[in-house]
Formats: sequence, C-alpha cells, structure tokens
Amino acid sequence: MSSRRRSQWPDLRREMAASPARAFGTVYRRFQEAANQGYAARGWKGLTLSHVQFLSETEETGTRLSDVASALRTTKQYAGRLAKEMAAKRLVTLVADPLDRRAVLAKPTERGRAFLQDACEVRAELEARYLGRLSASRGAAFVATLRELAAVTEG
Repeated sequence: MSSRRRSQWPDLRREMAASPARAFGTVYRRFQEAANQGYAARGWKGLTLSHVQFLSETEETGTRLSDVASALRTTKQYAGRLAKEMAAKRLVTLVADPLDRRAVLAKPTERGRAFLQDACEVRAELEARYLGRLSASRGAAFVATLRELAAVTEG
C-alpha cells in the first residue's frame, strides 16, 4: 500500500490519463489491433502479433520452446500453449530436440515462413503510416528514443 497521502479519485484518473505510460499502451494496442487486421486482410484469420513474435524468436533449424519463452519474457507454459496452437495451424512443427529428447523444438514451416513474410509487410506498412504522420526528423528521433528506452529497460 502506498504511504503517500490519499488522492481524490478524479485526480488519480487525470494523472493516469496524462501519463506517458498511457500513451505507450494506447499506441501499442492500436498497433496490435491494426496488425491483426492486416494479417486477417491477407488471409491469416485468427493470427495475431503473438504468433509473429513467436516466429520472430524461432530459428529456421528449430528453437527450444524454453528459449522462445525466455526471449519473449513469458512462461514456458504459455510458449508451449502457443506452440501447440501454431502447430495446429501448420505454422510450425514440434519435434524432440536431438540433443535432449525431453526438450521440444519449434521449427517454422513454409506456411509459417509465408505468414512471417506477410507480417513483415504489414509491419512496414503500419510503421510507414504511423511515422509518416511525423516529420522525418521527429520520426527518426522517435525511433531512436524507442530503441534507447528498449535498451535501457532490458533486464
């Protein structure tokens, strides 16, 4: 519990509404929604940014689910559930790791590769749309700032 003085509810709401964190969340949710719509428009119904992120962390030769989970900063259980869903959609195959038969590797299929290709095109379109609303210098500064924040908040 906070030891600060107790603020009034309207003040708390105003504070949260004006927060940079709220702006981050809003932009992310809008990007995620537009990306998911973009995938669906290309025929990838039911696939989301989560599937893209999973594939982005998967090597062509296969990646252990525990390594995917670690890269995505999620649980092994969630990565396993997502992997099974993606295997059912024929985006990856799941095979035993030849170095440790207890571990499971996710390997992208040709269908998974095609989806990731489309997802990269959707991402590029959305980045152009979003950053195109800024001047070139402000867009570059925004991207540099995002990368810097990602780097300094890692870990």
